[in-house]
Amino acid sequence: MENYVLNRPNFLGSEVGLVLKTITVPASASGAVTENGRKIVKAGSIFASPYAGLLFNDVDITDGDRIGSLMVRGSYIDAKLPVSAATQAEAFAKQGLYAIAEGAVVRPDFGTVEV
Repeated sequence: MENYVLNRPNFLGSEVGLVLKTITVPASASGAVTENGRKIVKAGSIFASPYAGLLFNDVDITDGDRIGSLMVRGSYIDAKLPVSAATQAEAFAKQGLYAIAEGAVVRPDFGTVEV
């Protein structure tokens, strides 16, 4: 039995108003990390082209370009992103993608699941 680590920050502020666009994540994407010998672009990574937004799920680009989902509208928690989107916040807000601050209740990160 293999363990798959799903320890991912929950950066989604709310599902209300969430809009995702399908994009091609290039094998040359900057900011990719290596996990278990695979080249991964992390969920929450910032993209500016062809749409501006945040990558919704991790995408494995080890074997070349892959299809991914980009969050272009909705709300996100900047503190939970792999890299802050503060410099893009104004541009994101103009298209309906808003940074929110969490209150006293803190969401747990996702854990490890045996498959």
